[in-house]
Amino acid sequence: MIEDVIYSNYNITVEKEEAGSRFPSFYSGNVIYSIIPLEELEPEELEERQKMSEHLLQQGDRYVSGFVASNHGSYISDADGAMFVLLANPVLDEPRSYRLGRKLAKFHHRARTISYPIKKCSRIGNWRQLWEQRIDQLERMWNEKLMAHPHTKFEQLFIETFPYYMSLGETAIQYLVDTEIDGNPEESDGGTVCYERFSEATWSGKYCIKNPFDWIFDHASRDAGEWIREHYNGNVHTHQPGISQFMQDYQSVQRLSGFSSRLLYARLIFPLHYYETIEEYYLKPSESRSIVLEEKLQFYAESSGYYEEFLSGFYELAHIPARHYKLPELGWL
Repeated sequence: MIEDVIYSNYNITVEKEEAGSRFPSFYSGNVIYSIIPLEELEPEELEERQKMSEHLLQQGDRYVSGFVASNHGSYISDADGAMFVLLANPVLDEPRSYRLGRKLAKFHHRARTISYPIKKCSRIGNWRQLWEQRIDQLERMWNEKLMAHPHTKFEQLFIETFPYYMSLGETAIQYLVDTEIDGNPEESDGGTVCYERFSEATWSGKYCIKNPFDWIFDHASRDAGEWIREHYNGNVHTHQPGISQFMQDYQSVQRLSGFSSRLLYARLIFPLHYYETIEEYYLKPSESRSIVLEEKLQFYAESSGYYEEFLSGFYELAHIPARHYKLPELGWL
């Protein structure tokens, strides 16, 4: 029983299990613990995650999960041959009237000062390579479906829309490359702790828990861009107030440099939402999801003109002084 393993290794009594969490979790006293299975995690990556957690806790972030040392002094424990680590969070109520942009900027600011070198968890400088790989993979799939002729409405939509979204992705890559060549990074453009896909739901739920196993190390514009993308796609005709407020709140803590602004814009040009829909349909086939994905693809295709309008006015909407920074515009928008 896991309760016996936890007590044996940590002298912690499992009082109540917490249902619905991403990782197995339980309460003991006024602390919620998460059990993280390690599987094939490399020691270097585990150490990096522990160092990021330690740094943010030292910087005063009360919602960050701390690593719990076992009775034998290691952070790694064993349960029937399966290795795991234990994380701890004090049970803290998170007020729901918070300004998420401001909180995200503070999180990025605190994490940016970490002195330990982060390599295994880092995505810094890898966007171009990852984006090119994604487009190449989808183009191969598109050619296969084109040769085989479409069998479903989804495949027909994919064949019709992919050339446009491939072009949009290539435009994003070119904008990114130009930024890396011409841009002048400032101190605030250093790497920081980010999420794979930061969204409104990331810090929501019953309790706000910032789990180091959800993190990567990247440029802060990644998180801002993914929040904006999700908010836009969920509020195509009413996105302006939310994005304007989010960016205003973020920049009340950390002003975006010209370099940051261009990275953020490149990320929004890159149609990740479209690509992920195609990838899920073909790489993770699920009959229950196929109709939802088909509707998503139809929606993206029908609203592409709205997205172009959004991109053309983004800098102004986001309170970014494009003229002052001399930020390049996309002439075709």
